[in-house]
Amino acid sequence: MTMKNRLNTPKLVRAAHRGFTLVELMVAMAITSILVYGIMQITTQGMDLWKGVREDISTTNNARVALETMCHDLESMQMRAGNNKYQWLLAKADKNKITGPKGIKIPKSVQCVFFVCAPDRNPAVSSSPSLRRNYRNARAQNIDTQGDVSAVGYRLMYRDQILQVPGDARDSEGAYPLFSLYRHVIVPRETFRQLLGSTDLGSSYVRYEQEDENFFLCENVLEMNLMFNIQYAASKADAAKGLVAYASETVPVITTSKSGNEKRVEVYGDRIVAGGTTYSNARIVSANVSITVVTEEGAMLAEQVRLGRRRAPKPAEFFEKYTRSFSRSVAVPQPL
Repeated sequence: MTMKNRLNTPKLVRAAHRGFTLVELMVAMAITSILVYGIMQITTQGMDLWKGVREDISTTNNARVALETMCHDLESMQMRAGNNKYQWLLAKADKNKITGPKGIKIPKSVQCVFFVCAPDRNPAVSSSPSLRRNYRNARAQNIDTQGDVSAVGYRLMYRDQILQVPGDARDSEGAYPLFSLYRHVIVPRETFRQLLGSTDLGSSYVRYEQEDENFFLCENVLEMNLMFNIQYAASKADAAKGLVAYASETVPVITTSKSGNEKRVEVYGDRIVAGGTTYSNARIVSANVSITVVTEEGAMLAEQVRLGRRRAPKPAEFFEKYTRSFSRSVAVPQPL
């Protein structure tokens, strides 16, 4: 193209071959940045929402397992009322101090032992026609198949249930301890021989207490507390006349009141002792089970604190951000 033709080229054609100006590029980059930022915000919010839902599902599942199992046991609790002085239930604060990561400990840890008709007990020989017909074979296969009543013990522990290593052990490197709930069911035969008819259930259970750590139920349970609704005769004079007026008292096993943080609850055949007070002609009407479950993020934080990789948060902040609380009430069967 000659110089003459180039000078005669229309301005519109020359503009079509011109590149973007710096201002246009900056405007385009700004718009692109806004769009990318918006997409990232939406993605982050979606990830946070998904993470929160997953945390809630995980903690709810752990709570459901713990609450349903314990409530089913309380619903089938067995005792005999009357003049017997046998102990049928013991609930107390666990004296075995649970040492967790610094600043992350279990403030409410109840240990309880009582008698139940557990649905997962060893089957009784008399409960099945086929077993009755093959009594000798059943007895040979499992000598503990006699009886319907089992003792069950609950307690919280901080340990690696796979490697069987306590969380505070010095040689726990490689372990991954968790705050977990353990449920120990004593077979009917041992229950009958060693625990039923005991006037001190706690002392009788000591020999089995050492095996509690072998009976893992569910993980990430940081706290467990029990509250009993006790109904008792309000007036001995009226009771002597056959006119019994009942009063009720709600007693938590562990409380934060200034008078003390433990109210040991003991149920005997002829009385109930709760917080040092003896209730005659009394019965437990209902029980409330409350637990605190740690989220998976909270469990990971506790592990980082244990390994010394992160500073322990303040307990109040940890409980507020990384835990969920659940509770359930259940009616307790009345003694025969």
